[in-house]
Amino acid sequence: MIFDSCYFRAKIGIDSGQLLARTRLEGKDQMKAGKLFLIMLLSCGLLVECAILYYFLVFVPTKLPFKPPERYLLEVAKEEIPRFTYWEDDYQELKEAFQGEEGFLLQKIANGEKLSFGETKLAASLVKESAELLLQTLQEVKSEEELNRLIRKRFTIYQAAGEEGEGKVLFTGYYSPICEGSLEKQGPFKYPLYLIPKDLKVANLGEFDSTLEGERIVYRIDPTREEVVPYWSREDIVKDKVLKGQNLEFVYLKDRLDRFYLMIEGSGKITLANGKSFWLRYSATNGRPYTSLGTSLAKAGKLPEDMLSLQSIRQYFQRHPQEMDHYLNQNERFVFFVEDEQNQGAIGAAGVVLTPERSIAIDRRIFPLGTLAYIEYPEPEINGQGKVVRYAEKGRFVFCQDTGGIIKGPGRADIYFGEGERAFAKAGNIKGKGRLYFLLKKSG
Repeated sequence: MIFDSCYFRAKIGIDSGQLLARTRLEGKDQMKAGKLFLIMLLSCGLLVECAILYYFLVFVPTKLPFKPPERYLLEVAKEEIPRFTYWEDDYQELKEAFQGEEGFLLQKIANGEKLSFGETKLAASLVKESAELLLQTLQEVKSEEELNRLIRKRFTIYQAAGEEGEGKVLFTGYYSPICEGSLEKQGPFKYPLYLIPKDLKVANLGEFDSTLEGERIVYRIDPTREEVVPYWSREDIVKDKVLKGQNLEFVYLKDRLDRFYLMIEGSGKITLANGKSFWLRYSATNGRPYTSLGTSLAKAGKLPEDMLSLQSIRQYFQRHPQEMDHYLNQNERFVFFVEDEQNQGAIGAAGVVLTPERSIAIDRRIFPLGTLAYIEYPEPEINGQGKVVRYAEKGRFVFCQDTGGIIKGPGRADIYFGEGERAFAKAGNIKGKGRLYFLLKKSG
């Protein structure tokens, strides 16, 4: 009887799916219809793999949540190669950043893996050799002139095409918050962070179709209806307290906005009243869509778009605390954490400790983690009061060591600025167009 019911529901779903597919739904409408159809198929329980695969064969127009340019990468002509800025701390800081990721690349090499690089693939060994050659070059040179001469001789330069294919990349910043916390709910410490719930399920779609590598859906099984449903939203968790009683709360903060920012950044440091501290790292999300808090405030006319920053948002809610929950809950995404047992700092997607202003987040589906890069971007200069004095164009060598939920496509990159208030001030005020270059060792 269960099988007959399952078959009947699936048969209706497949017939409906074929009909919907013929209506030529596009973009978000197609995805929305497809996801509803997927949930209907998954609800039978016995057809999970077939349902997920069929959904993506029929409904998904593209795996990329951005409009792809004709090319992701541009090879830079000799006469257009930028002038690379030489900083005295280049060698030491890059050496430290590379030491962390060397093990990551060695594992890729041992596995014989090829890494996505725009429209092509790179041997992991070339990524490693390129980084080692730059470090060697930085040791040899004594001036910026000599650095640029050797780079032109030893490296082929590529440029991220940007969202419009013109080479312009939007740079933003992120940091590691330092938050006061308590291991018990007491006094002002009443806003919990949660471990990953046992009922949170993830389907990795790359296992069904290699072109969907890196894509996934997050869901739970509704025990009453015995159906697959989206995982709980932020409002469900925060307001309705649907996770209460599962012993998932492991640390409490005293500021709702600190908790929100911690979830955006993905890692942070918790300081306790006894003077001890420990690091948290990202564990999972509820799979719900991300909505920018700043965008929500700007659309509502609460803050002008050209004045949005982490600082201006905090100041707004200090003046209007009664509005905070409403706007926080517009972002349905919720992040679950775990204590970093090694307690070594912010960890990127490459599994290495991030280096301030030397680690960036990129879209790993088109640019490889571990790759050496050079960025040109408008950096805010911060005074002693944490205010922006001015913006100055800056260029520096970095490594691609992290990813981000909203860092999608060849036109986005996120710079890691470290921990604490100064990092907060920099990360919260950087948002401007620049350029992203990649350096690969020439053959021969």
